[in-house]
Amino acid sequence: MPIARLPLAQPIETRDGTLAKDSKCVNGYFETVGQKREFIKRPGIKDTGATLANAQGQGLYNFNGSLFAAVNNVLYKINPTTYAVTTIGTMTGTIGGIVQQCYFNSTLNNTYLFVQNQVNGYTYNPATGVFAEVVDVGFPAGPYATGAIYLDTYTIIGGTNGEIYTSDPNNPTVWNALNFITAEAEPDGLVGIVKHLNYVLAFGQWSTDFYYDAGSYPGSPLAIATPYHIELGCANGDSICSFEQTTVWIGTAKEQGPSVYSIMGVSPSKISTPFIDRILNNSTLTDVIAYPLRINGHTFYILTLADLNQTLVYDLNEKQWYQWTMYAVGDSDSGVNGIYAEQYFRPSYFAGVGETYFLLDDDNGTLYTMSDTYYNDNGAPIYYRAVTPIMDSGTTKRKFYHRIEIVGDKIPATMNIRHTSDDYKTWSNYRQVNLNNERPQVRQAGASRRRAWEFLCTDNQPIRLEAAEIDFDIGELENVGQPAQQG
Repeated sequence: MPIARLPLAQPIETRDGTLAKDSKCVNGYFETVGQKREFIKRPGIKDTGATLANAQGQGLYNFNGSLFAAVNNVLYKINPTTYAVTTIGTMTGTIGGIVQQCYFNSTLNNTYLFVQNQVNGYTYNPATGVFAEVVDVGFPAGPYATGAIYLDTYTIIGGTNGEIYTSDPNNPTVWNALNFITAEAEPDGLVGIVKHLNYVLAFGQWSTDFYYDAGSYPGSPLAIATPYHIELGCANGDSICSFEQTTVWIGTAKEQGPSVYSIMGVSPSKISTPFIDRILNNSTLTDVIAYPLRINGHTFYILTLADLNQTLVYDLNEKQWYQWTMYAVGDSDSGVNGIYAEQYFRPSYFAGVGETYFLLDDDNGTLYTMSDTYYNDNGAPIYYRAVTPIMDSGTTKRKFYHRIEIVGDKIPATMNIRHTSDDYKTWSNYRQVNLNNERPQVRQAGASRRRAWEFLCTDNQPIRLEAAEIDFDIGELENVGQPAQQG
C-alpha cells in the first residue's frame, strides 16, 4: 500500500490571482530545520483598551518611549504601560475626501517629532507640549510623496512633482525655500522617499535614484549618486518599507507590470513569485498599506491590498509568501461592509516599545498588542489553514484513501479535514480529528483520481505541524469496466 507524506507548509500558488483555487497557507509562517519544514500558527492580537477615535487609522510611531497614533487626522499620545491617552492635536487635509497614511520621524535627541499626512506637515515639541502645523514660508505646499526622513540633522520630505525638500539642521519648523533638489533623471514625478543605508532613496513611477548628503548648505545638501540609477519605479508609495538595511516595495517599470522587490545594497532583487504577481495584477494598487514586523526570529513584510480584501506576507527568512486574515466586521474597503467575516489582516501599522509589539487597526483605530502567547485575535478565532495543490500520485487511475494522519505537535485542538475532487469547485464535509491523540487520524476517506486537501484549525491553541501522512491504493480497474492489462 503506497504511503504519501504531504507537506502542510504549502506555498501560495494561483492560476488566476484570486486565492480561491490552488495551494496556500493562511495565518502562519514556515520554519525550516534541516530537511524538515514546519507550518507554525502566527501570533494573535489583543485590544489594549486605549481610548482612541473609532475611525480610520493612519499611522503609529514610537517617540521618546511613548506611542503616537494618528486616527482620522487626530494625533494621540499613548502610555505604552497604562494605555492612558492624551490628545496632542488635530491635523487637516484629505485627498479625495479620505485621510491618508501619516509618516513620522524624530530629530536628534528627540527634540521634535515631525509628521506629515501627505497634505500638511506638523511638529510636536515634547519639552513645551506644542503641536503645530509647519507654516514657515519656505515649507512646500502639499500634496507630498510618501515618507519622512531624518538624515544627518535634516528632516526630508518629497513633493509629487519631483522635488526633495530639506529642513534647517535639527529644526523641522524652519525650511529655506532654496533647500530642495529635483529628481529629474526621468520625467515620472515622485511617488515616495525612504532612508536606505545612508542614502535617500527617491522612487518615481518607473525610475529610482539615490541621493547622499554632499555637505552643501544653504541650498539642498543632497546630491544624486548617478551610477546607482535604477530603471524601476514604484506603483504606490504606501508599499515602501525600510528595515534592517533592506527596502521593500511594489515596483513597476515602463514595460512591465507590478512585482515586489527588495534592495539591500544598491541593486534590486525581485522577491515576488509569478503567483504573487498575478494577485498584484488583479489589484488597482490605489489603496495599499505595508509595514515590517519582526517577531519570533522572523522578519515579515506585511502588504495589504484593500481592493482585493487580501493581506500578503513575505517572510524574509524563509523567502516564502503567506496569506494572513482576520475575522472582523467588514468596512467598505473589504467588500463585506457591516458583515462579520474573514477578511484582510486589519492591524495595518506597527510600532514596538521595548519587548511589546503594538499594532493599529486601519479601519476603527483599535490599538492592539501582538504576542506569541495569544492564540486568537482579540477573542475571534484565527483560521490556521493549509490548502494543498491537486495531487494524482503520478497517475490518473482512481485512488482509494484509507487513512490520513496529521504529523506535528500534540495539542488539545481539533483539526478539520476536507477534500475536493473537482478542481476546487466543491468540497466534502469536514471530518474532525483530535490533535492530542496518539495517532491523530481519520480513516475511509473515499476515492478520486485527482484530489486536493484542506486542513483547518480554529482552536485557541499554538500549532506547529509538519505533514499529513496518507495511505492509499491505486485501482486496477478503470470506470469503463475494462480490466487492467495483466503482466
